[in-house]
Amino acid sequence: MIINIATVLAGTMTNPFDGGYFQGLAMAPLEVVTACTGIFGSGAYPGYPGSLLVDKRTNVSYNAQGEMGRKYLLPAMWDPHTSTCKTLV
Repeated sequence: MIINIATVLAGTMTNPFDGGYFQGLAMAPLEVVTACTGIFGSGAYPGYPGSLLVDKRTNVSYNAQGEMGRKYLLPAMWDPHTSTCKTLV
């Protein structure tokens, strides 16, 4: 559920007027996050989210650290310049 909300927010922020960047066919476009489903860290492949950082206290994976030390797991985003999915770690 959280990943779905994050995907919608990323799509809204990068394509607010529905005329921005997308990958694939115009009739079935993939936006910046939907093009990289399941990729959270470097070396990801189907069934493996990639190399992630692990919080020593909670043993939970994350790839971004925010304000007040909060940790987040953010999906990769499509980079049109390199034609690859970019991750934070």
